[in-house]
Amino acid sequence: MSEQALSTPQTERSPLWYRLDRLRSSFAGSAVLGLLAIAALLGLWEWLATLYNVPLWLVPKPSNFLGRLVSDWQMIGGHAIATSITIVEGFALGVLIAVPLALAIAAIPALERGLYPVIVFLNIMPKTVIGPILIVWFGIGPLVAALIVFLMCFFPILVDAMSGFKAVDKRLFYISRTMGANEWQSFWKFRLPAAMPHIFSGMKIGVVKAVEGVIVAEFIASNRGLGFMVMQASAFMDISLMFAGLVAAAIVALFFNGAMSVAERVLMPWSRAGH
Repeated sequence: MSEQALSTPQTERSPLWYRLDRLRSSFAGSAVLGLLAIAALLGLWEWLATLYNVPLWLVPKPSNFLGRLVSDWQMIGGHAIATSITIVEGFALGVLIAVPLALAIAAIPALERGLYPVIVFLNIMPKTVIGPILIVWFGIGPLVAALIVFLMCFFPILVDAMSGFKAVDKRLFYISRTMGANEWQSFWKFRLPAAMPHIFSGMKIGVVKAVEGVIVAEFIASNRGLGFMVMQASAFMDISLMFAGLVAAAIVALFFNGAMSVAERVLMPWSRAGH
């Protein structure tokens, strides 16, 4: 009797907890919870800024810089599109070079011994130091910004792709050869799919580095984009526009992060089989 009485409330509560857990684990639920957390933070910020009468030139209220997103949406949107194009160019170049190079390094030990240390040395060099050199070579413009984005995202993609290609079970190669598969078929059927979780892991890190790199690149080597807009606003002490630019950059970062998650779900449907 007592056990039944104790188990009844748990049985009644379980559907609710199950729904909350499903909401939290789903993509839409995570987005809703994230938006609620951001709204709570901005509300607290607005309340404290009003309570202590913080001057606008020091720290603007969320209503100030969010209002600029609405009133200046054409200008901010144009710079955001320019920033997004630069990210796509640099990130795509990084993926197209890093993944084949990772395959070559993983397949040829001499390349790993000779080329990989050089790549590590070049990656250690600060990208803000390389920026002025690229400006001397190519001038100020979106090309230099795209090259800096490429340098920022190239190394994480390369390292994780190398790990993925090396992690493939060697016995699969023998099995595929006994079944008459050639090198291309072996690569397409099991080597690339087996390495894709590692490649996407590097791409997720790389796209974050790309967003960081594009803002820094536009500070020093571009005449358009959100980084350039923030620098122009700082020259005129337009603090609210500067914060609006930072919010727009965060929205761009969220967009690309979400795009990577969608691409992973589409290109790796087998990864959801256990969920």
